[in-house]
Amino acid sequence: MNRLHYELLVGIDLGQWLHQACVLDANGELLEERGFEHSVDGLSATLDWLLNLASKAERIAVAIEKPHGAVVETLLGRGIAVFAINPKQVDRFRDRHSMSGAKDDRRDAFVLADALRTDGHRFQRLQMPPPEIVALRELLRTRDQLVKNHVALSSQIRDLLARCWPHLSTLAPKEKALDSFFCELLQLFLDRPTEIGSTSIQQLVHKHHIRRVQPDFILESLKLNPLRVAPATIHATADHLRLLVMQVLLVRQHRRDADQFLERWFHGLQRTTQQPYSDAAILASFPGVGAFVLASLLSFAHDPIRLRKLEAFRCLGGIAPVTKQSGKRRQVLLRRARSQPLNNALHHWARIAVLRDPHAKEHYHRLRQRGHSHARALRGVMDRILSIAVAMLRDRTLYDPARRRSSYDGRKKVSP
Repeated sequence: MNRLHYELLVGIDLGQWLHQACVLDANGELLEERGFEHSVDGLSATLDWLLNLASKAERIAVAIEKPHGAVVETLLGRGIAVFAINPKQVDRFRDRHSMSGAKDDRRDAFVLADALRTDGHRFQRLQMPPPEIVALRELLRTRDQLVKNHVALSSQIRDLLARCWPHLSTLAPKEKALDSFFCELLQLFLDRPTEIGSTSIQQLVHKHHIRRVQPDFILESLKLNPLRVAPATIHATADHLRLLVMQVLLVRQHRRDADQFLERWFHGLQRTTQQPYSDAAILASFPGVGAFVLASLLSFAHDPIRLRKLEAFRCLGGIAPVTKQSGKRRQVLLRRARSQPLNNALHHWARIAVLRDPHAKEHYHRLRQRGHSHARALRGVMDRILSIAVAMLRDRTLYDPARRRSSYDGRKKVSP
Protein backbone atom coordinates (compact mmCIF):
# COMPACT_ATOMS: atom_id res chain seq x y z
CA MET A 1 0.00 0.00 0.00
CA ASN A 2 1.34 3.38 -0.94
CA ARG A 3 1.22 5.64 2.12
CA LEU A 4 0.48 8.70 -0.01
CA HIS A 5 -2.53 6.97 -1.51
CA TYR A 6 -4.55 7.91 1.56
CA GLU A 7 -5.03 11.39 2.96
CA LEU A 8 -6.12 10.23 6.41
CA LEU A 9 -4.83 7.35 8.52
CA VAL A 10 -7.36 6.53 11.22
CA GLY A 11 -6.97 4.24 14.21
CA ILE A 12 -10.07 3.04 16.07
CA ASP A 13 -9.74 1.38 19.45
CA LEU A 14 -12.91 -0.59 20.09
CA GLY A 15 -14.67 -0.71 23.44
CA GLN A 16 -17.94 -2.26 24.49
CA TRP A 17 -20.01 0.93 24.43
CA LEU A 18 -17.46 3.66 23.69
CA HIS A 19 -14.83 3.69 20.92
CA GLN A 20 -11.83 5.99 20.46
CA ALA A 21 -10.70 7.33 17.07
CA CYS A 22 -7.44 9.06 16.15
CA VAL A 23 -6.74 10.73 12.77
CA LEU A 24 -3.24 11.25 11.33
CA ASP A 25 -2.18 12.74 8.03
CA ALA A 26 0.22 11.06 5.59
CA ASN A 27 3.22 12.56 7.47
CA GLY A 28 2.13 11.21 10.86
CA GLU A 29 0.90 14.52 12.27
CA LEU A 30 -2.03 14.26 14.66
CA LEU A 31 -5.05 16.03 13.16
CA GLU A 32 -7.95 15.18 15.46
CA GLU A 33 -9.16 12.57 17.92
CA ARG A 34 -12.48 11.87 19.54
CA GLY A 35 -14.56 9.22 21.25
CA PHE A 36 -17.90 8.01 19.98
CA GLU A 37 -20.66 5.80 21.30
CA HIS A 38 -21.57 2.41 19.93
CA SER A 39 -24.93 3.51 18.59
CA VAL A 40 -26.55 4.52 15.33
CA ASP A 41 -26.06 8.21 16.09
CA GLY A 42 -22.49 7.70 17.27
CA LEU A 43 -21.42 5.80 14.16
CA SER A 44 -23.22 8.21 11.82
CA ALA A 45 -21.63 11.25 13.45
CA THR A 46 -18.18 9.66 13.24
CA LEU A 47 -18.61 8.86 9.55
CA ASP A 48 -19.66 12.42 8.82
CA TRP A 49 -16.67 13.69 10.82
CA LEU A 50 -14.21 11.56 8.82
CA LEU A 51 -15.78 12.41 5.47
CA ASN A 52 -15.56 16.13 6.27
CA LEU A 53 -11.82 15.79 6.92
CA ALA A 54 -11.07 14.04 3.59
CA SER A 55 -11.94 14.89 0.01
CA LYS A 56 -13.68 11.51 -0.47
CA ALA A 57 -14.17 8.19 1.29
CA GLU A 58 -11.61 6.35 -0.87
CA ARG A 59 -8.87 8.58 0.60
CA ILE A 60 -9.45 7.30 4.16
CA ALA A 61 -7.80 4.20 5.65
CA VAL A 62 -8.84 2.81 9.02
CA ALA A 63 -6.85 0.42 11.22
CA ILE A 64 -8.79 -1.71 13.69
CA GLU A 65 -8.07 -4.81 15.77
CA LYS A 66 -11.33 -6.71 15.32
CA PRO A 67 -11.91 -7.71 11.66
CA HIS A 68 -15.69 -7.92 11.97
CA GLY A 69 -18.58 -6.23 13.71
CA ALA A 70 -20.88 -3.25 13.30
CA VAL A 71 -18.09 -0.65 13.11
CA VAL A 72 -16.23 -2.56 10.38
CA GLU A 73 -19.35 -3.19 8.33
CA THR A 74 -20.44 0.44 8.63
CA LEU A 75 -17.07 1.68 7.39
CA LEU A 76 -16.93 -0.81 4.53
CA GLY A 77 -20.47 0.10 3.53
CA ARG A 78 -19.39 3.72 2.97
CA GLY A 79 -16.39 2.74 0.82
CA ILE A 80 -13.70 3.40 3.46
CA ALA A 81 -10.63 1.15 3.39
CA VAL A 82 -10.36 -0.96 6.57
CA PHE A 83 -7.28 -2.91 7.65
CA ALA A 84 -7.24 -5.42 10.52
CA ILE A 85 -4.17 -5.55 12.78
CA ASN A 86 -3.73 -8.44 15.18
CA PRO A 87 -3.82 -7.36 18.87
CA LYS A 88 -0.45 -9.01 19.43
CA GLN A 89 1.05 -6.93 16.63
CA VAL A 90 -0.51 -3.80 18.14
CA ASP A 91 1.17 -4.65 21.44
CA ARG A 92 4.54 -4.71 19.67
CA PHE A 93 3.83 -1.44 17.85
CA ARG A 94 2.94 0.13 21.19
CA ASP A 95 6.52 -0.44 22.36
CA ARG A 96 7.70 1.92 19.63
CA HIS A 97 6.13 4.83 21.47
CA SER A 98 6.45 3.80 25.10
CA MET A 99 8.60 1.13 26.75
CA SER A 100 6.90 1.59 30.13
CA GLY A 101 3.92 -0.55 29.19
CA ALA A 102 1.51 2.36 29.61
CA LYS A 103 -1.80 1.71 27.87
CA ASP A 104 -5.01 3.63 27.32
CA ASP A 105 -7.64 3.94 24.60
CA ARG A 106 -6.27 7.18 23.12
CA ARG A 107 -2.75 5.78 22.91
CA ASP A 108 -3.98 2.56 21.29
CA ALA A 109 -5.94 4.49 18.66
CA PHE A 110 -2.83 6.51 17.85
CA VAL A 111 -0.68 3.35 17.68
CA LEU A 112 -3.13 1.75 15.25
CA ALA A 113 -3.14 4.78 12.96
CA ASP A 114 0.65 5.13 13.04
CA ALA A 115 1.20 1.41 12.38
CA LEU A 116 -1.01 1.71 9.31
CA ARG A 117 1.02 4.71 8.16
CA THR A 118 4.42 3.01 8.48
CA ASP A 119 3.60 -0.66 7.81
CA GLY A 120 0.33 -0.53 5.92
CA HIS A 121 1.72 -2.60 3.06
CA ARG A 122 1.97 -5.57 5.43
CA PHE A 123 -1.71 -5.65 6.34
CA GLN A 124 -4.54 -7.08 4.30
CA ARG A 125 -7.43 -4.88 3.41
CA LEU A 126 -10.79 -6.19 4.57
CA GLN A 127 -13.65 -6.80 2.18
CA MET A 128 -17.30 -7.37 2.86
CA PRO A 129 -18.01 -11.08 2.25
CA PRO A 130 -21.05 -12.10 0.18
CA PRO A 131 -24.37 -12.21 2.06
CA GLU A 132 -24.57 -16.00 1.86
CA ILE A 133 -21.14 -16.31 3.52
CA VAL A 134 -22.19 -13.93 6.31
CA ALA A 135 -25.32 -16.02 6.94
CA LEU A 136 -23.34 -19.27 6.84
CA ARG A 137 -20.74 -17.94 9.27
CA GLU A 138 -23.43 -16.85 11.71
CA LEU A 139 -25.11 -20.26 11.50
CA LEU A 140 -21.81 -22.01 12.29
CA ARG A 141 -21.21 -19.75 15.28
CA THR A 142 -24.71 -20.48 16.53
CA ARG A 143 -24.14 -24.21 16.07
CA ASP A 144 -20.84 -24.01 17.91
CA GLN A 145 -22.55 -22.26 20.82
CA LEU A 146 -25.25 -24.94 20.85
CA VAL A 147 -22.58 -27.64 21.07
CA LYS A 148 -20.92 -25.84 24.00
CA ASN A 149 -24.28 -25.46 25.76
CA HIS A 150 -25.02 -29.14 25.16
CA VAL A 151 -21.74 -30.20 26.78
CA ALA A 152 -22.17 -27.77 29.70
CA LEU A 153 -25.71 -28.96 30.46
CA SER A 154 -24.59 -32.59 30.23
CA SER A 155 -21.84 -31.93 32.78
CA GLN A 156 -24.38 -30.38 35.16
CA ILE A 157 -26.63 -33.43 34.85
CA ARG A 158 -23.75 -35.77 35.65
CA ASP A 159 -22.86 -33.68 38.72
CA LEU A 160 -26.46 -33.82 39.97
CA LEU A 161 -26.67 -37.57 39.44
CA ALA A 162 -23.55 -37.99 41.59
CA ARG A 163 -25.45 -36.42 44.51
CA CYS A 164 -28.17 -39.06 44.69
CA TRP A 165 -28.02 -41.63 41.86
CA PRO A 166 -24.35 -42.13 40.89
CA HIS A 167 -25.12 -45.62 39.54
CA LEU A 168 -27.20 -44.09 36.72
CA SER A 169 -24.08 -42.56 35.21
CA THR A 170 -23.13 -46.02 33.95
CA LEU A 171 -26.06 -45.79 31.53
CA ALA A 172 -24.84 -42.52 30.01
CA PRO A 173 -22.72 -42.44 26.85
CA LYS A 174 -18.97 -42.05 27.15
CA GLU A 175 -19.06 -38.83 25.15
CA LYS A 176 -19.25 -35.52 27.01
CA ALA A 177 -22.63 -34.65 25.50
CA LEU A 178 -25.60 -36.77 26.58
CA ASP A 179 -27.76 -38.36 23.89
CA SER A 180 -31.55 -38.33 23.53
CA PHE A 181 -31.88 -41.89 24.83
CA PHE A 182 -30.34 -41.13 28.21
CA CYS A 183 -32.31 -37.88 28.56
CA GLU A 184 -35.62 -39.58 27.80
CA LEU A 185 -34.69 -42.40 30.17
CA LEU A 186 -34.09 -39.85 32.93
CA GLN A 187 -37.41 -38.20 32.19
CA LEU A 188 -39.15 -41.56 32.51
CA PHE A 189 -37.29 -42.29 35.75
CA LEU A 190 -38.05 -38.89 37.30
CA ASP A 191 -41.67 -38.50 36.19
CA ARG A 192 -43.02 -42.08 36.39
CA PRO A 193 -40.63 -44.21 38.45
CA THR A 194 -43.33 -46.73 39.42
CA GLU A 195 -44.41 -47.31 35.81
CA ILE A 196 -40.99 -48.32 34.54
CA GLY A 197 -41.03 -51.90 33.31
CA SER A 198 -39.27 -54.13 30.82
CA THR A 199 -41.72 -53.18 28.06
CA SER A 200 -41.12 -49.43 28.34
CA ILE A 201 -37.36 -49.99 28.48
CA GLN A 202 -37.50 -52.25 25.41
CA GLN A 203 -39.47 -49.64 23.49
CA LEU A 204 -37.00 -46.89 24.39
CA VAL A 205 -33.98 -49.02 23.47
CA HIS A 206 -35.59 -49.98 20.15
CA LYS A 207 -36.52 -46.37 19.38
CA HIS A 208 -32.93 -45.10 19.76
CA HIS A 209 -31.16 -48.29 18.51
CA ILE A 210 -29.11 -48.62 21.71
CA ARG A 211 -26.57 -51.43 21.95
CA ARG A 212 -24.14 -50.18 24.57
CA VAL A 213 -26.29 -51.47 27.49
CA GLN A 214 -28.80 -54.30 27.81
CA PRO A 215 -32.43 -53.62 28.81
CA ASP A 216 -32.15 -55.90 31.86
CA PHE A 217 -29.15 -53.98 33.16
CA ILE A 218 -31.00 -50.68 32.62
CA LEU A 219 -33.99 -51.91 34.59
CA GLU A 220 -31.82 -53.15 37.45
CA SER A 221 -29.96 -49.84 37.64
CA LEU A 222 -33.18 -47.83 37.76
CA LYS A 223 -34.49 -49.93 40.67
CA LEU A 224 -31.44 -49.36 42.87
CA ASN A 225 -31.93 -47.11 45.89
CA PRO A 226 -30.44 -43.61 45.91
CA LEU A 227 -27.71 -42.53 48.30
CA ARG A 228 -28.74 -41.96 51.90
CA VAL A 229 -29.36 -38.24 51.77
CA ALA A 230 -32.17 -36.06 53.10
CA PRO A 231 -35.52 -36.54 51.29
CA ALA A 232 -35.58 -32.80 50.56
CA THR A 233 -32.25 -33.17 48.74
CA ILE A 234 -33.66 -35.94 46.55
CA HIS A 235 -36.77 -33.92 45.63
CA ALA A 236 -34.78 -30.75 44.92
CA THR A 237 -32.23 -32.66 42.82
CA ALA A 238 -34.99 -34.38 40.86
CA ASP A 239 -36.66 -31.03 40.08
CA HIS A 240 -33.35 -29.58 38.95
CA LEU A 241 -32.68 -32.61 36.76
CA ARG A 242 -36.06 -32.27 35.06
CA LEU A 243 -35.27 -28.71 34.03
CA LEU A 244 -31.82 -29.60 32.75
CA VAL A 245 -33.05 -32.62 30.79
CA MET A 246 -35.68 -30.50 29.02
CA GLN A 247 -32.99 -27.96 28.15
CA VAL A 248 -30.71 -30.66 26.74
CA LEU A 249 -33.49 -32.06 24.55
CA LEU A 250 -34.29 -28.56 23.28
CA VAL A 251 -30.63 -27.79 22.52
CA ARG A 252 -30.29 -31.12 20.71
CA GLN A 253 -33.31 -30.28 18.58
CA HIS A 254 -31.88 -26.86 17.63
CA ARG A 255 -28.56 -28.51 16.83
CA ARG A 256 -30.29 -31.05 14.57
CA ASP A 257 -32.13 -28.23 12.81
CA ALA A 258 -28.81 -26.46 12.12
CA ASP A 259 -27.22 -29.69 10.85
CA GLN A 260 -30.19 -30.40 8.58
CA PHE A 261 -29.97 -26.91 7.10
CA LEU A 262 -26.26 -27.45 6.36
CA GLU A 263 -27.01 -30.83 4.76
CA ARG A 264 -29.69 -29.33 2.49
CA TRP A 265 -27.32 -26.53 1.51
CA PHE A 266 -24.54 -29.04 0.82
CA HIS A 267 -26.70 -31.32 -1.34
CA GLY A 268 -27.85 -28.28 -3.28
CA LEU A 269 -24.22 -27.47 -4.12
CA GLN A 270 -23.56 -31.02 -5.29
CA ARG A 271 -26.15 -30.59 -8.03
CA THR A 272 -23.93 -27.92 -9.63
CA THR A 273 -22.40 -29.57 -12.71
CA GLN A 274 -21.78 -26.65 -15.06
CA GLN A 275 -18.28 -25.34 -15.71
CA PRO A 276 -16.47 -23.29 -14.61
CA TYR A 277 -16.92 -24.87 -11.22
CA SER A 278 -17.50 -22.69 -8.17
CA ASP A 279 -15.10 -22.70 -5.23
CA ALA A 280 -17.67 -24.59 -3.15
CA ALA A 281 -18.10 -27.29 -5.81
CA ILE A 282 -14.32 -27.74 -6.13
CA LEU A 283 -13.80 -28.13 -2.38
CA ALA A 284 -16.83 -30.39 -2.06
CA SER A 285 -15.28 -32.82 -4.56
CA PHE A 286 -12.54 -33.78 -2.07
CA PRO A 287 -12.85 -36.96 0.00
CA GLY A 288 -13.73 -36.08 3.59
CA VAL A 289 -15.47 -32.79 2.82
CA GLY A 290 -19.04 -32.76 4.07
CA ALA A 291 -21.52 -30.06 4.92
CA PHE A 292 -19.83 -28.91 8.14
CA VAL A 293 -16.29 -28.88 6.72
CA LEU A 294 -17.28 -27.07 3.53
CA ALA A 295 -19.31 -24.45 5.40
CA SER A 296 -16.39 -23.83 7.77
CA LEU A 297 -13.92 -23.49 4.89
CA LEU A 298 -16.05 -20.99 3.00
CA SER A 299 -16.87 -19.00 6.15
CA PHE A 300 -13.60 -18.84 8.09
CA ALA A 301 -11.13 -19.14 5.18
CA HIS A 302 -12.98 -16.85 2.79
CA ASP A 303 -10.02 -14.57 2.07
CA PRO A 304 -7.37 -17.31 1.51
CA ILE A 305 -9.77 -19.13 -0.81
CA ARG A 306 -10.67 -15.97 -2.68
CA LEU A 307 -7.02 -14.91 -3.08
CA ARG A 308 -5.72 -18.47 -3.67
CA LYS A 309 -3.04 -17.98 -0.99
CA LEU A 310 -1.75 -21.30 0.27
CA GLU A 311 0.47 -19.87 3.00
CA ALA A 312 -2.35 -17.76 4.41
CA PHE A 313 -4.60 -20.84 4.38
CA ARG A 314 -1.98 -22.90 6.25
CA CYS A 315 -1.32 -20.22 8.86
CA LEU A 316 -4.95 -19.32 9.47
CA GLY A 317 -5.89 -22.98 9.90
CA GLY A 318 -2.97 -23.74 12.23
CA ILE A 319 -1.39 -26.24 9.81
CA ALA A 320 1.87 -24.35 9.25
CA PRO A 321 4.26 -24.79 12.21
CA VAL A 322 6.11 -21.98 13.96
CA THR A 323 9.92 -22.16 13.74
CA LYS A 324 12.08 -20.45 16.37
CA GLN A 325 15.78 -20.47 15.57
CA SER A 326 18.67 -18.65 17.21
CA GLY A 327 22.27 -19.75 16.85
CA LYS A 328 22.41 -23.52 17.27
CA ARG A 329 18.98 -23.70 18.87
CA ARG A 330 16.02 -24.52 16.65
CA GLN A 331 12.44 -25.29 17.68
CA VAL A 332 9.45 -26.20 15.53
CA LEU A 333 6.25 -25.61 17.48
CA LEU A 334 2.53 -25.97 16.96
CA ARG A 335 0.89 -22.77 15.73
CA ARG A 336 -1.42 -21.45 18.45
CA ALA A 337 -2.38 -18.18 16.74
CA ARG A 338 -5.04 -19.58 14.44
CA SER A 339 -8.74 -19.64 13.68
CA GLN A 340 -10.01 -22.35 16.01
CA PRO A 341 -13.23 -23.08 14.05
CA LEU A 342 -11.19 -23.47 10.86
CA ASN A 343 -8.61 -25.61 12.65
CA ASN A 344 -11.35 -27.92 13.93
CA ALA A 345 -12.78 -28.26 10.42
CA LEU A 346 -9.37 -29.04 8.89
CA HIS A 347 -8.68 -31.64 11.58
CA HIS A 348 -12.02 -33.32 10.85
CA TRP A 349 -11.36 -33.15 7.09
CA ALA A 350 -7.96 -34.84 7.46
CA ARG A 351 -9.38 -37.53 9.76
CA ILE A 352 -12.13 -38.48 7.29
CA ALA A 353 -9.77 -38.23 4.30
CA VAL A 354 -7.46 -40.80 5.90
CA LEU A 355 -10.42 -43.19 6.09
CA ARG A 356 -11.69 -42.60 2.55
CA ASP A 357 -8.73 -41.59 0.39
CA PRO A 358 -5.95 -44.19 -0.26
CA HIS A 359 -3.38 -41.43 -0.92
CA ALA A 360 -4.13 -39.67 2.37
CA LYS A 361 -4.11 -42.99 4.22
CA GLU A 362 -0.73 -43.93 2.76
CA HIS A 363 0.78 -40.58 3.67
CA TYR A 364 -0.67 -40.79 7.20
CA HIS A 365 0.89 -44.21 7.85
CA ARG A 366 4.20 -43.01 6.43
CA LEU A 367 4.25 -40.12 8.91
CA ARG A 368 3.28 -42.41 11.77
CA GLN A 369 6.15 -44.75 10.90
CA ARG A 370 8.52 -41.78 11.19
CA GLY A 371 7.43 -41.41 14.81
CA HIS A 372 4.94 -38.56 14.48
CA SER A 373 1.90 -38.44 16.74
CA HIS A 374 -1.65 -38.89 15.45
CA ALA A 375 -2.38 -35.15 15.48
CA ARG A 376 0.96 -34.30 13.84
CA ALA A 377 0.34 -36.89 11.10
CA LEU A 378 -3.12 -35.46 10.43
CA ARG A 379 -1.59 -31.99 10.05
CA GLY A 380 0.88 -33.42 7.56
CA VAL A 381 -1.96 -34.98 5.57
CA MET A 382 -3.88 -31.70 5.70
CA ASP A 383 -0.81 -29.75 4.55
CA ARG A 384 -0.63 -31.81 1.37
CA ILE A 385 -4.39 -31.61 0.79
CA LEU A 386 -4.36 -27.82 1.09
CA SER A 387 -1.62 -27.49 -1.52
CA ILE A 388 -3.69 -29.60 -3.90
CA ALA A 389 -6.87 -27.67 -3.09
CA VAL A 390 -5.30 -24.29 -3.84
CA ALA A 391 -3.91 -25.59 -7.13
CA MET A 392 -7.35 -26.91 -8.08
CA LEU A 393 -8.96 -23.60 -7.17
CA ARG A 394 -6.52 -21.80 -9.47
CA ASP A 395 -7.20 -24.26 -12.35
CA ARG A 396 -10.98 -24.48 -11.70
CA THR A 397 -10.97 -28.29 -11.75
CA LEU A 398 -12.62 -30.93 -9.59
CA TYR A 399 -10.72 -33.51 -7.58
CA ASP A 400 -9.66 -36.55 -9.59
CA PRO A 401 -7.84 -39.27 -7.60
CA ALA A 402 -6.63 -40.88 -10.85
CA ARG A 403 -4.39 -37.86 -11.51
CA ARG A 404 -2.48 -38.27 -8.26
CA ARG A 405 0.67 -40.33 -8.16
CA SER A 406 0.81 -42.99 -5.48
CA SER A 407 4.52 -42.41 -4.85
CA TYR A 408 5.92 -39.49 -2.91
CA ASP A 409 9.60 -38.71 -2.67
CA GLY A 410 9.26 -36.61 0.52
CA ARG A 411 10.75 -33.51 -1.07
CA LYS A 412 7.80 -31.92 -2.90
CA LYS A 413 4.04 -32.08 -2.64
CA VAL A 414 2.10 -33.90 -5.34
CA SER A 415 -0.19 -31.68 -7.36
CA PRO A 416 -3.34 -33.04 -9.02
